[in-house]
Amino acid sequence: MYRSRNRNRGNNIKGPNSALTQFLQEEGISAESIRQRWLETHPEEKSDSETQDKITEETPEVEGSSNVEKDNSETEESTPNLLQSSDEDGSADERSSTVWPSAKRGVSIEQDSDEEEYDVTDSTRERSITIENDKESELKMKARTKRVLKNRKKKRRRAADLLNQRDGEVPSLQQLSLNIISKNISTWGSGKDKDQHLFSHLRDVLGGISSNNLNQLANALSKNRALNDDTLQLFLKTDLKSLTFYDCSKISYEGYKTLAIFSPHLEELSLQMCGQLNNEALLYIAEKLTKLTSLKLDGPFLINEETWDKFFEIMKGRLQEFHISNTHRFTDKNLGSLLQNCHGELLSVGFSRLDSLFNYSILPQYLTNERFHTLAIEYPYNEEDVTDEVIINILGQVGPSLKCLRLKQCDELTDSVIVNGLTAFLSGTDNVNSALEVLELEGLDQLSSDSLVYFFSQTSLPSLKRCSLMRCIEVGDDAVTELFLNSARDSLINLNLNSLKNLTATPFSVLKCDNLETIDLGFVRCIDDNVMETLCNQNIKLRLIEIFGDNLVTKDANIKRGVTVLGRQSDSI
Repeated sequence: MYRSRNRNRGNNIKGPNSALTQFLQEEGISAESIRQRWLETHPEEKSDSETQDKITEETPEVEGSSNVEKDNSETEESTPNLLQSSDEDGSADERSSTVWPSAKRGVSIEQDSDEEEYDVTDSTRERSITIENDKESELKMKARTKRVLKNRKKKRRRAADLLNQRDGEVPSLQQLSLNIISKNISTWGSGKDKDQHLFSHLRDVLGGISSNNLNQLANALSKNRALNDDTLQLFLKTDLKSLTFYDCSKISYEGYKTLAIFSPHLEELSLQMCGQLNNEALLYIAEKLTKLTSLKLDGPFLINEETWDKFFEIMKGRLQEFHISNTHRFTDKNLGSLLQNCHGELLSVGFSRLDSLFNYSILPQYLTNERFHTLAIEYPYNEEDVTDEVIINILGQVGPSLKCLRLKQCDELTDSVIVNGLTAFLSGTDNVNSALEVLELEGLDQLSSDSLVYFFSQTSLPSLKRCSLMRCIEVGDDAVTELFLNSARDSLINLNLNSLKNLTATPFSVLKCDNLETIDLGFVRCIDDNVMETLCNQNIKLRLIEIFGDNLVTKDANIKRGVTVLGRQSDSI
């Protein structure tokens, strides 16, 4: 602290250092004790201090002796004056040359010690306050981190529910049980304490489960990548007639053989991602599953051309549905074998992503069954293999009885297939087609609105449940409006208009479907808050709207309670 040298306190204090000395004397504070205490707390400086003391003690003696030699009498006369009057100039100079070094050092120590004593008290108080503040900050930071993690967990759960299209309802006890089994079944069957009879025991416990819930369990296991040879034992039921596995990548060929042995009454079997299904397992399934009528395979790339021919010969007279996708070993020869051996019973065929299949033109010659109901041709390897003529000829054979028509990414198809194919052969009786339930025309970039307007205006579709015009980029307002005015509006459940970039908000003003539940409007530029509100108000059963890429839809959109919006840009996590 700064102290004025000229301030008079009535205590006869004079000189630049007398105030501090007088204060220490009045308070009974010993400068030497403070000095010793300071040295004890700083032992590293103790040795340096002792060395400096020795030098300081020697310096006055040398200077004093020289002064005595110069003028002995003058020193004797001036000594009493120094003691009496310390503020005279000559005396002050003489004192500074004789007594001042050690005194100056002592006073500086006293000054440092005094300030340090106050600094220690203040710093201790400040340090305690700082520690308390640090503790409070740490507690606040922990609480904030906990809230952030909790909110993040909620957002992740909400995002998972959106992607899984859950409506937030409380799950049933049976659903909870299936979820727990699917999540923990992989850990139950692993480790040192693995129970060889665990899955057979679970199968016995779940023996009364319905086929629907058994398919839900299969779906959950596939989603968690937990479907393998061990968990397959849960589905080995002799009375099982239909089974669908969505991820068979971990099931070995021995697992397929086991399934054929213990579930001999299977009639419908769907195996997706069945990369380990080999020649032996496929022929074993054909021989053991004598009641099998429907087989859908995705990714059976281990099965060669000769095995396919043998399989169709074994299945002759009983194979009614055959769908295959994602393999390069299914060739034109195998297609001919399928049609020659099973054409009389075939009711449903599907071909998707087959790199070695080109001759689709032979299909009309063999599809003669009057009850034929499903045709799916998706992603042909060569665009020119699936032309208007091929599809028109097929529709001429099976069009009136079709329930499901899927044509995806057949880029060579034009308006002719709509006008001369669909309109001509799917018009039904008196222009009312009560059979068609699924119509998927996806990725047909040469279709125009005019052809679809003509088809929807000429043909009534009172049974249509699913309609997809996804990525038909030339389709505009007129075609969609005509669809909404068709009798299909009373039966439509699922509608996909994804990537129809030419649409405006006008058609949605007349979209009023009493049974519509889901609609995909992703990458449709005109969708905004007003369109969303209109859709929610006019479609009473609507529960899911997909709007990926529609950046005009904001968080302020008025969404009806019970409707799930998937893909809104503002719903970021």
